[in-house]
Amino acid sequence: MENLDWCFKQKKGIRIVEPNINLSLVYLRKSKSSLNMLNSAIEKEEWDWVLETSYYARYFCIYAFLMKIGIKCEIHDCTISFIDFLEREGYFGKEIVEELSEARNLRVNALYYNKDFSYDLILKFAKSAPDFCLKIEEFIEKLSTSEIKKIRGLL
Repeated sequence: MENLDWCFKQKKGIRIVEPNINLSLVYLRKSKSSLNMLNSAIEKEEWDWVLETSYYARYFCIYAFLMKIGIKCEIHDCTISFIDFLEREGYFGKEIVEELSEARNLRVNALYYNKDFSYDLILKFAKSAPDFCLKIEEFIEKLSTSEIKKIRGLL
């Protein structure tokens, strides 16, 4: 909860808002669009864009979940910290947090620090993005109003 305390204090950090199904659907569409662009980037061997779209496909799915439960967060580290918090509360598997975090780290290191990664590693994360998104989308679909209240009550 330590990281979350910091995130709640940030201007664009974690904020509790009204759940918004429409925005949740918008972010799911953005995730699907990212997956489509991911396939194109792979075909063209645009490795930086493969990392970008692979990460954002995942992130937009997670953000669709946040919108459905009424959490707004514009700081990616805080979003990941919140998902990590929910994993410890039993809502997600550790692999979800690890995959999202690793995809973000790959993207940030390639984009901002010009680090090179093997094509095998890049493709591994690219190819796992659709399964990640499917898991999150299924989780969102099964999420009941009482579960949403329970999650919000944790904060």
